[in-house]
Amino acid sequence: MSERDSEFFGTAVENWDQGLDLMERLVSVADPSAVFAEPVQVGDRTIITASEASIGLGFGYGFGGGGAPGTEVENEEHPEGSGYGGGGGGGGGGSARPVAAIIVEPQGVRVEPIVDVTKLGLAFLTALASMFVMAGKIRKATKG
Repeated sequence: MSERDSEFFGTAVENWDQGLDLMERLVSVADPSAVFAEPVQVGDRTIITASEASIGLGFGYGFGGGGAPGTEVENEEHPEGSGYGGGGGGGGGGSARPVAAIIVEPQGVRVEPIVDVTKLGLAFLTALASMFVMAGKIRKATKG
């Protein structure tokens, strides 16, 4: 393997390792402290907020290759027939939202759900729009 080949593959392996390291760090974030908030004391009650946390990550890398003179890789830009390439990329994101409040009081423990009214409204409007679209398609199909 030439020095150029070694450098190329060394860089690719280093980038791959960085991607794996990033993924390991993101997964390590998913511990109980990311889901349950610190307890808050209010009078004789203790309130703990529970959240839903989600993390997504994707990454990929590609390699190239080459050939000797007289092979398919040879062209006007690379008359010697050498080639190589490579690339990589990635992305990720995360979100968290409260889903419940755990209330500990002298009478016992209760869990109160936290309802996201905006999400419910959007779901309702989406369902309503779907029904109108389907009703229109049914009317059109029965006329024809």
